[in-house]
Amino acid sequence: MDAGKPQSDVMACLLGHGRNRYGLLIGGGGKTTAMFALAKAISHVGHTVITTTSTRILRPPPEVSPVVIINRNVSALLPAVADRLAVTPHVTVARSLLPDGAKLSGFPADDLDRLRDTGIADYILVEADGADGRSVKAHADHEPVVSHRADLVIVVIGIDCIGKPLNDEHVHRAERFSHLIGLARNAKLTVRDIATLFFHPRGYLKTVEPRSEVCVFLSKARSSADRDKAGKLADALLAADAAGRISQIAIGDLRGNDGESRSYAL
Repeated sequence: MDAGKPQSDVMACLLGHGRNRYGLLIGGGGKTTAMFALAKAISHVGHTVITTTSTRILRPPPEVSPVVIINRNVSALLPAVADRLAVTPHVTVARSLLPDGAKLSGFPADDLDRLRDTGIADYILVEADGADGRSVKAHADHEPVVSHRADLVIVVIGIDCIGKPLNDEHVHRAERFSHLIGLARNAKLTVRDIATLFFHPRGYLKTVEPRSEVCVFLSKARSSADRDKAGKLADALLAADAAGRISQIAIGDLRGNDGESRSYAL
């Protein structure tokens, strides 16, 4: 699969409103991979992009992000970011390098808002959620931390969770998931269960402003059977979307070799 294919519909959401888009990625199932793939695609069409996080991410290697700038003070970052964006269209910024030397810590939402307000880059992409490697999660009361200024929220769900038992191996905060939708622990997850959690008052969109465009990326669709499963989840999400919150759903796999993209534009 061409690395550009699964993100093409997400790219349509990103680029559809022109420059100065402020996009936050939440959920599970490959947010970091999606963020950097989108940044690569944005830079390839001639726009500048900053990637960052409000949580923690692995420090990207040079082939993923050619420049990483670290500073605790957003204002102090700006001259270095401007200099680098003049010669390379993609820069990653972070607040600090964690003691393990492998992960970057990100900025509070207010700092990210200030970064966006500078207009220093055409696009700012933020990984704004953590899922401990799981493909689906139930958010804690304080999550996800989504700026009211974000004009696009990309929800990532790995479709490999479908049919798996509702336990801590497959679901981030399985006990909360069970409590919110009334599903027994270790029951097999269905597309209806995921759609129910997605639109639950304390689910994925609880902190997302109504004005923010919502795009869903169903990741890890690596085979025709996976894509059929993802298509059923997309249909379940749209059937449950009484308020019309979702503007686009894309299906694909950013790591496999046999995926395709399917658009569910509304």
